[in-house]
Amino acid sequence: MNIPLNDLNAKASVKGLAIWQLGFRPFFFCASLYAVVTMLLWLGIRHGLHFPGLNYYGINLWHAHEMVFGYGLAVIAGFLLTAIKNWTGVPTASHRHLKMLVLLWLLGRVVAFVPAVPNLVIAVVDVLFGVVLTFYVAHPLVKVGNKRNYKMIVLVALFFTMNLMTHVMLLSQQPLYAMQMTGTALFLMLLLIGVMAGRVFPMFSQNGVTEHYKAKSYPWVEKLWPPVMIAFVVTINWFRLTEWGTWLLLALSLVSFGLHAARLMGWYNHQIWQKPLVWVLHVAYGFLVLGFAATAVSVFKPFGYFLALHLFTVGCLAMVTLGMMARVSFGHTGRNLHQPPQVLFWSFSLLVASTVIRVLFPAFKLMSYQAVIDLSGGLWVLAFGLFFIRYTGIWLKPRVDGQPG
Repeated sequence: MNIPLNDLNAKASVKGLAIWQLGFRPFFFCASLYAVVTMLLWLGIRHGLHFPGLNYYGINLWHAHEMVFGYGLAVIAGFLLTAIKNWTGVPTASHRHLKMLVLLWLLGRVVAFVPAVPNLVIAVVDVLFGVVLTFYVAHPLVKVGNKRNYKMIVLVALFFTMNLMTHVMLLSQQPLYAMQMTGTALFLMLLLIGVMAGRVFPMFSQNGVTEHYKAKSYPWVEKLWPPVMIAFVVTINWFRLTEWGTWLLLALSLVSFGLHAARLMGWYNHQIWQKPLVWVLHVAYGFLVLGFAATAVSVFKPFGYFLALHLFTVGCLAMVTLGMMARVSFGHTGRNLHQPPQVLFWSFSLLVASTVIRVLFPAFKLMSYQAVIDLSGGLWVLAFGLFFIRYTGIWLKPRVDGQPG
């Protein structure tokens, strides 16, 4: 379902390229392309590729950092800059302001590849994007006093803070703490997914199927899951390896599993399997639920932590963001959401396969670990590559209905 625009009756005068009209266009373009590029780089690193930034980040932290603050934050930027315009009626960054934001994001990605750049410069360049993005998210919300969505300002500011602290820890020669900061940002993104899922997944599910149905919501679940999730985020990142933290994590994981499973079952209807734009969101949220189960298992079997990590990242974060980019891009360019591109089925299915292989194959030792990474990563590249090729024209061209945006 397309979110209505306040200026829906105003005819657009855009001709030619429209990529700088609204935030989702350049940021979804960049995020989906970067999903391909960064995975290819990661696979190359696993086979011996080296570049200057690895001396600063380290191999594993660079991978985690770019998936969170490179890919993930770009999708969030595109989504919020689009949604906030609808929430407030106030224009968000466009044209030269949007170009500046995208340039700051891009500089943060490429600076690590420039030889002889001091570590401090890498850090400063990378955190600038978060600072400016926080301003552009906050300005329209504060201007109209949209207090209901002030939590979005807090979350974006927290992403910036976690990135800043990641670099502070790296500059202080504390790579383990740097990884914890990045991990905290990752789980805050899952918290944001939980918030947005409660707002839009029931509506998307109800309106996206052939026969309308009523998705169920349980008030006690909606009140309980956010504080439990916040406690989970803190515990898994900062106290997981302590004796008391281990048992607290077990309890929080089991409670989270139950709460989020109840949400998912309430939204479910058998018709969703007919609509890729709907089932992708349910499958992604299902991987979140399984991630909590795997985290509980990790208390007794440590390898479960890495299974959970990829259920949360490849299965939930990547799949939700891919599904939302597909929906928002199609709807906000005036297209019929009931007739989405057929390639989406294959993109979504390839990402499901990437997740299953990345999680189950190491658990059952079905092939070598490097072969698992290569196969899962290759499927990821195909999933995002097909999506990028099909959607590039959608992002570049004006709305098909002649409206602005």
